Amino acid sequence: MHPHRIKTISLALILTFPSASLFAEETGNKEKVDSLPEVKVTSKAEKDQPSEKTKSYTVKSTSTATRLNTSIRETPQSISVITRELLDDFRVFSVNDALSFATGIKVEQFETDRTEYTARGLTITNFQIDGLSTPISFSGTNYGDLDVALYDRIEVLRGANGLLTGIGNPSATINFIRKRPTAEFQAKANASVGAWDNRRLDADVSGALNGDGSVRGRLVVANQNRNSYLDRYSTERNVVYGVIEADLSDNTTLSIGHTYQQNNASGNNFGSLPLLYADGSKRNYNVSASTAPDWSYRNVGTKISFVELTHEFENDWKLKGQLTHKEVSSKGRHHYIEGNEDRSTGLITFKSYPYIYDFATKDHVADIYANGPFEFAGRKHELVVGATLSKTYMKEYSREGDTLFNDTLNNFYTSSFDDIGNFPLPTFGPETKTSDYKSTNSNIYGAAKLNPIDDLKLTVGGSLLSYKLSGISYGAPQEAKDNNRFTPYMGAVYNLFDTHSLYASYAGIYRPQIEKNLSNSLLPALKGKNYEVGVKNEWFDKKLNSSFALFKTVQENQAQFAAQTPTQTLYEPIKATTKGYEFDVSGALTERLNVNAGYTRLMSVKDDDDQNVNPFIPRHLVRLTTVYKVPFIEDLKIGASVNWQSDVHVDIGDVRYKQDSYAVLNLMANYTIDKHWNAAVNVYNVTNEKYLSSLRYAEGAQAYYAPPASALATVTWQY
Repeated sequence: MHPHRIKTISLALILTFPSASLFAEETGNKEKVDSLPEVKVTSKAEKDQPSEKTKSYTVKSTSTATRLNTSIRETPQSISVITRELLDDFRVFSVNDALSFATGIKVEQFETDRTEYTARGLTITNFQIDGLSTPISFSGTNYGDLDVALYDRIEVLRGANGLLTGIGNPSATINFIRKRPTAEFQAKANASVGAWDNRRLDADVSGALNGDGSVRGRLVVANQNRNSYLDRYSTERNVVYGVIEADLSDNTTLSIGHTYQQNNASGNNFGSLPLLYADGSKRNYNVSASTAPDWSYRNVGTKISFVELTHEFENDWKLKGQLTHKEVSSKGRHHYIEGNEDRSTGLITFKSYPYIYDFATKDHVADIYANGPFEFAGRKHELVVGATLSKTYMKEYSREGDTLFNDTLNNFYTSSFDDIGNFPLPTFGPETKTSDYKSTNSNIYGAAKLNPIDDLKLTVGGSLLSYKLSGISYGAPQEAKDNNRFTPYMGAVYNLFDTHSLYASYAGIYRPQIEKNLSNSLLPALKGKNYEVGVKNEWFDKKLNSSFALFKTVQENQAQFAAQTPTQTLYEPIKATTKGYEFDVSGALTERLNVNAGYTRLMSVKDDDDQNVNPFIPRHLVRLTTVYKVPFIEDLKIGASVNWQSDVHVDIGDVRYKQDSYAVLNLMANYTIDKHWNAAVNVYNVTNEKYLSSLRYAEGAQAYYAPPASALATVTWQY
């Protein structure tokens, strides 16, 4: 490794880790040489074969389900992986765009800067980073637009995962796998320009920080500025991720990292377009329509620091400890409206609710676990045991604005829709603390992967959860607790042949809820059972994975939308049963053709009265992505991605609002100029399909349109 490369990475990382450079400098001084031969060192982290290295659309193994590093075929649950190669091929920058490629995941972006995710008919609340449970927010809502530049891949485990989190939610678990330092020097930079003044620069540099490669570092930075197809809306995002990895001995590795992300949005909506006229008929708008004034904004900052210590024993056991500290802050000025236009006169009557709304959360998470093989009855098995402790603090503040044009009924009148977006900035009152609460969770977990006969693998385990929630939210107490709540997990995989397996799994469901009912009290804990059976296959020397799964979920106290206020969404608890099946395939069909595809069929999502619930979630969902290396132009690859969903609807009072089925087509082309340069063009929503982004909260008669056709051009340099 040449000294100038070491200095380049060290200088970059010093901005994030000043103390780390001292270690690197001290090591370098001991060498006292002008140049060093290139040394290849394989770090322990590289044994997992990151997807950026394999250039594949699938992975060889995953530990998201049980922390036992297992192939996808031998994991008794459905798993999809969005790899770095796919993210780069389609120039995917955000979590929202990335998850739209995942089988069974519906991205519910109900506002410009607030998004939820659903799977198997239910909301996803389990999020992990490198396998460690790290809430995306206090409510499961993604605020802002999180960047994926720092991740190697995203793993999606569908079904309950209470084993590792203690909180078994039957929808899915999203596990973000970070990029890690490499022993060999590598660098990459991208410059992109696109529609609506979309401009992005990102860079990624990694390599050894000393001569023998025992200390490695990586730095990822990104900046994106863009206007929007929506009137008055624009965003700026800045991302910095740095990580240092040091081999303290041949078997012990220490990792220290930090992520900073700031997402600033101007002209963001809060609530959205009224979907109906006053007479209950359907109201249509231009795709660019927005009710947000130019004085509205939401600035979201995310900081995550982590420390990991891993020791591998000579007997193939591993001990790993992790500490994570996460802070999220959101500051915003918003304008929520409710009302409708008189179709005959064009007069719009609405109520205006201007707010300044800020919140801050802090998460402290500690986890330690050990896994490895053991022998029993003359056969070799695997075991994992561990414990997680987490504390979350949440505070919210708000200031109400004075509306400038009120009558005695607090109404605002206009004959022009544009007047809503041009609503003048009001005067805001004093600040009020609306929420202040904290939660503590402890989870002890364990699982054994038993090997009773050569072709059968049994996984049995469970978790023991204790939690406590205390505080106040919008004038109502937030008080709940439970101790030693056991959540079981069982799975079986039977190998029909070397590359084909049958599997079945059962998982308990238990999740404390922060959702509130119409009385402003907490809903009782979600309880239930999750069943899954299926078949998994490996094809073409394990370069392609496929699976088919049947699933059923039965749960009590599922949060069902009941009412919407300017500041809160209120729910009612129901008993819900979900049934369906899904197909997933990912990897290489040939040496030239990569594929990532899935089909999900929700046969029913019903309450205890046998009535369909959550009709805003499509009952049919198709994901199909292919990329082909053109044989007669060796340096060119082309690809397409199609997302199709069946029709959905919501009931707005007595009016049923339906959105027809639609498909969104994306295209890409990438040409390698030489070993350092390549150019790419991506076109999104090629057919200019017009559709609402989400009907997630459209019972409140509001939604907005997704982006129309757009394009992006990128130039990449790499070394």
